[in-house]
Amino acid sequence: MMNTFREMVNHCIRIGLESNVSTLRRFSSTFYHELDCYHIQSKYKLTAISQACGRLSQMKRSIKKGNRSRSPFVRRPFLVSCYGFKINGMMLSFPVANREFFNIVLNGHAVQKLSEKGVELRSFTINPDSLSLSVRKEVQEIIPKNVIGIDRNLRNVTMSTPASSIMYKTNKLLSIKENSQFVRASFRRNDLRVRNGFFTQRKNRQSRRVQQYLHKISKDIVNKAKESESMIVLEEIKGIRKLYRKGNGQGRKYRRRLNSWSFYELQRQIQYKAAWEGIPVQFVDPKRTSQLCPICGERIQEDRFQHRKLWCNNCGRSMDRDVVASMNIAHKGWSRFCHPRGLSVEVMKGNSDNLIPIILGVDGSKLVSV
Repeated sequence: MMNTFREMVNHCIRIGLESNVSTLRRFSSTFYHELDCYHIQSKYKLTAISQACGRLSQMKRSIKKGNRSRSPFVRRPFLVSCYGFKINGMMLSFPVANREFFNIVLNGHAVQKLSEKGVELRSFTINPDSLSLSVRKEVQEIIPKNVIGIDRNLRNVTMSTPASSIMYKTNKLLSIKENSQFVRASFRRNDLRVRNGFFTQRKNRQSRRVQQYLHKISKDIVNKAKESESMIVLEEIKGIRKLYRKGNGQGRKYRRRLNSWSFYELQRQIQYKAAWEGIPVQFVDPKRTSQLCPICGERIQEDRFQHRKLWCNNCGRSMDRDVVASMNIAHKGWSRFCHPRGLSVEVMKGNSDNLIPIILGVDGSKLVSV
């Protein structure tokens, strides 16, 4: 059945490439009859069309951006459906023929998540090795009382809460990536097929280890935000890969270390885990977060005796630069999203009259003073 579904998806992709069609509505209304040769229930035909259109749309977006696009055709057998299945206790039951169902036993973690309040099962994806369930949960976003600032660096992740600051060491991620690179470089087999298979295996193992390590950090951050009813504020990192390209006057090892920095993976995990708990996540500009004192606001300078320390002449304190950055990120988030200072300024005289319409985005904050 999974092989039949894969053939249907590839058949739809082939038709879409020949006819230059990638929208679900046009494809299903024009080429649905092309799938009559496949002896499978009609609900799976609709899902196959949806899968093919999604792959074609993704390929077109990649080409439009100027990126190298991968082949949209499916190689491994799989099955996706969002119709006709149900949960019977600890088993997932889906139809394979008329009045014939196939049952899969779920593990304890899946049963626990599906039994939570407000969780609804939407679809499933099955292949010869695994089963994936897509769920939806209605979450009410909390009203934040505090702010947690997160500063991401290559060797640590620093979190500043209203009570204290916590630093998570990420040196282990660097050793994992360097060891994996050393193992790949020491491979001496000349067979290209064996070499590619070995490289893929080591790369997947490295990704799993990095993700598992970051899962522990992101889980702890979200749990602390949930306990304190806080908003999570991250620095908006953009264009950092352009700083470490070939020809910028930097060493190859240094560029490789910085370009393998998994800053977005931590952000992705925090975002989806916070959304599951109803915790808002916002972003602020990281400019000058390591240059101003979080206590008095004066400019600080590097400590001559300790490399990672910053010294404030006004306060007379020496603080870690990552802690300073996380505290400033939290302060920026609090000032911008939770406690905005002051009201907007008048654009023109006479806007205070109730008969004159309010200019949204300029006089919006004045609604509280009317």
